[in-house]
Amino acid sequence: MMTEPETPSPPEPVRLPRGPHGLPRGLIAQNQRQRLIAAMVRVCAAKGYNEVAVADVLEASGVGRETFYELFEDKRACFLAAHAVLVDDLFAAVQKAYETPGPWPQRVRSALAAALNWLAVDDDVARVTMVEVAGIGPSFAKIFQKSFHRITAMLDEGRELSETAQELPRISSIAAGAVFSRIYEEIYLGRSAELPSLLPTLTFELLMPFVGVESAREEELRAKAA
Repeated sequence: MMTEPETPSPPEPVRLPRGPHGLPRGLIAQNQRQRLIAAMVRVCAAKGYNEVAVADVLEASGVGRETFYELFEDKRACFLAAHAVLVDDLFAAVQKAYETPGPWPQRVRSALAAALNWLAVDDDVARVTMVEVAGIGPSFAKIFQKSFHRITAMLDEGRELSETAQELPRISSIAAGAVFSRIYEEIYLGRSAELPSLLPTLTFELLMPFVGVESAREEELRAKAA
């Protein structure tokens, strides 16, 4: 029986001790940046990006206002840094699972399992990664497209398995879009912890346009068994 990979979310950084500590300034700045990023995730998940003020992040992180503006231009810059950290970590887990040896459908199922497990670990992280990013305004579209392209690039490798790929040039986008919408809905409704239970259904929906009903159903059954 195959065990799907589990990907924990990065732990929140520990605050530095008060008083003289003799640590290099670069290390201190890095620690403070990590604290601000972790705080941004928590307060945005709790209040929503548009309702968050820099003061909220400072209070949650224990970092001073002067230091904040030394590290980030404004609230938006801090949020984008936090979001980039989360997305990169998510895709590192997905890519690692996808690169495991095996047939392409199995690799896609493993990658999908890694994504669902990663998002299920922490409600706040899932919400900021998938939902709250839309609050930054029009530039959200560019960020979304970049992430979405990373998904469709994996699926494009399976186009040769599809009998309808020539008639459906956007087959990867269609398949990924349907699965993304379901994941988004679950996170928006506060059900990110339940995402791994959707692996069989989403595996079928993601693979069916490429490998057909029968082969997609086989992977669905393997997902249930795992």
